[in-house]
Amino acid sequence: MERAFDRIKPGEEPPPPPPELLRWVRETTYGMCAGMLYGAASAHFAERALQATSKVASESTTVRRHRLWTRTITDTTLHGVRLGSFVSVFSAARLGFEKQRGERDMWNTVGAGMLTASLTGLSIPGPMTMRLQGAGLGLVVGGAMTVPLGYALDELEKLVPEQFVQPSAPSEEAEQREVDRTGLFIEQMEEDLAELRRDQRKKRWKWLRGGDS
Repeated sequence: MERAFDRIKPGEEPPPPPPELLRWVRETTYGMCAGMLYGAASAHFAERALQATSKVASESTTVRRHRLWTRTITDTTLHGVRLGSFVSVFSAARLGFEKQRGERDMWNTVGAGMLTASLTGLSIPGPMTMRLQGAGLGLVVGGAMTVPLGYALDELEKLVPEQFVQPSAPSEEAEQREVDRTGLFIEQMEEDLAELRRDQRKKRWKWLRGGDS
């Protein structure tokens, strides 16, 4: 992550983004998309349950469609932001614990779950005593829920090949080979240009000699 704050001098190519940042963005996007799908499904089922009652039996089709679209957009946005924010904090905490401890195991997930659930309980509306109780309850519930989740993710990562979990950086030989290939291409282009210039000079000289004769 230190590379994200390195100063880039004029003329230098920017370094690739850190892998931790890419993981955080990917997991946050997954959480937001899952929240949006849940919001759309909940709005659909809520509208179907409402239509089953006799209160909206006399409504027109236009009014029903307008209410369905309004509820779908509202629930999709609300649940997407909520779940996306939760997953974003959880992912950032897990990557922080992983960077701090220097190990990638289930306890990073447990610590991130406890911290995220505690912050969620601390943000509930009410007096400070209720918020502290929510934070303490979040520690217990978050730890209890993320222990099996962390174990499952740890075992799943062991089954996945390492090159898919942690992409390897290009080796020095590959970079040197790429540089050599670029140099050979430039040299070949220079030779072709020199050959083309020689041919043009020969043709011009023949034309001048023919004109003199």
